[in-house]
Amino acid sequence: MPSSCPICEQAIPATAAHCAVCGFPTALAIEALRATKSAASPALAEPSPPGSGSETARKSRSAPPPEAELSAVVGRGLRERMETLRPLGRDAPDVTSEMCEAALSEAAGRVSEALDTLRAAQGRLERQTREALRRRIDSVEERRGALERTGIRLDLEGPMPTVEGASDPGAMLHTLVDVERRLGKFETDWKGLQGLLSQIEALRAEASDLNVPLAGLPAEIDGIREKLSAGSLREADLDALAQDAARTLMMLHDVFPNALSEELDRHAATLDALPDDFKAANAARRLHEDAVRHLEKGRLAAAAQSVRDLRRTITEMERGPPPARVVPAAEAPATAMDPAVLDTLLKKARSLAVRVRTLSPESPLALEAAALIREATDHLKDGRLTEADRTLTDLMRTLAREEARS
Repeated sequence: MPSSCPICEQAIPATAAHCAVCGFPTALAIEALRATKSAASPALAEPSPPGSGSETARKSRSAPPPEAELSAVVGRGLRERMETLRPLGRDAPDVTSEMCEAALSEAAGRVSEALDTLRAAQGRLERQTREALRRRIDSVEERRGALERTGIRLDLEGPMPTVEGASDPGAMLHTLVDVERRLGKFETDWKGLQGLLSQIEALRAEASDLNVPLAGLPAEIDGIREKLSAGSLREADLDALAQDAARTLMMLHDVFPNALSEELDRHAATLDALPDDFKAANAARRLHEDAVRHLEKGRLAAAAQSVRDLRRTITEMERGPPPARVVPAAEAPATAMDPAVLDTLLKKARSLAVRVRTLSPESPLALEAAALIREATDHLKDGRLTEADRTLTDLMRTLAREEARS
């Protein structure tokens, strides 16, 4: 394989499939060299004496024809244009095949045919360049329109490039690529800002539904909305609004959980004053534990729903009959132990003892649970069923709270 291209005489690596300069296929290099030598052989026949007319004719024949020089100029222009259009990626037009065909024709001595091929390639490249640029500009306009239909007006800080009247496709492509970059940043920033605003509105709706005071936060949210609808926005404006929205969301995450936590503390004091065997209060306690767990894990929407259910349960409980008064053990008349009640308490104690054995032996909860089991057992031995039931109930609630936390 020749070490240089037979067309542009540039060095060719042994493993290259095409010339890096003119794109000529290296597999046809041998045939091109042969054609070049055969075309040049008449000029190399027999040298004429110096000063003779045949010497002048030989020099005239060895000089490249005007078509060959023009083909070289057109070929260089085509290569430069394709290099300029490389940022278009897959949309970039390519006339490499025509250039290879022209190189073969020129190597075979058909210089005029090679020039015609290159001129046709030049026209196709120009036409496809304008079409590719027009498609990219239309895509930019469509993306810009899609953004503005969502309620935002953009200021891309400069006129949009147009194909009509563009004398320098390279400069126009540079401008177009810059517009596409800035538009892509607009799209990313706007999507992020929409996500922040969606979270803010969701928390704002929950707070409004629960009558939770937000201490001036609604004004901050309305201010962001007003800036979005005030006029055209630049990249710096969108960045500033995103920072305002992030700060407002952080303030909501501070105010809203604190308000819910204070309300849950008030409900806890109300529920603790109710007897353990009051069924309506037990349902409210379960909802209270759910709300506390959601709040601790940062699930604000779930916590708000649990608080809403807890409010409704407490309201219904207050409208219902009051809890039955429990007669203290000192006031209760002495009665014989009921075997059925005693059997129920024993089963309850055994069940809780099994749950206690699953705890870590050295944990404070295990020690406290074991002490309550012993206390309940002593009450059962002495026939104090009411005290034993109360002790076992306290142990059951302690274990339930620990399981809810875990």
